[in-house]
Amino acid sequence: MKLFPEFQVQVLRKLEIKLRKAEAYRWAALEGSGEPPSLRTVGAGAAAAGGGGLPSPYARPPAAAARDWDAIAAELRRQEEQEKPEGEEALNSLFQKIYADGSDDVKKAMAKSFTESGGTVLSTNWNDIGKKKTEVKSPDGMEFKKWES
Repeated sequence: MKLFPEFQVQVLRKLEIKLRKAEAYRWAALEGSGEPPSLRTVGAGAAAAGGGGLPSPYARPPAAAARDWDAIAAELRRQEEQEKPEGEEALNSLFQKIYADGSDDVKKAMAKSFTESGGTVLSTNWNDIGKKKTEVKSPDGMEFKKWES
């Protein structure tokens, strides 16, 4: 195993040393036996780079190279958007969308109103919520009681 003499040392609570390999292949173990590795995968990467027909072991396998991962991710996002949540899940996703698309004032108003009211009020109007403490508004037929610790 050959290493380039250039190295980087960083000392915090532990000693971390980063070395760059002279040849790009995966080591089976940190300490070698002194003999060069005998098996490498063959591909077009190293042959094009002048490696004598030995490819980079980090080259993609043929099955993975044929996949368009951006298209797969776009398809999954499209499928998630088409799914219509129901009940509490729909309400939660609506609030998450409002929070994600909202300005900083909307986010502050939602956080402040929800925490100060014990989860009974959710407002997006920072001009109203920012001026005063948000009062608890219990649902009809229920009464708010503070817990004693």
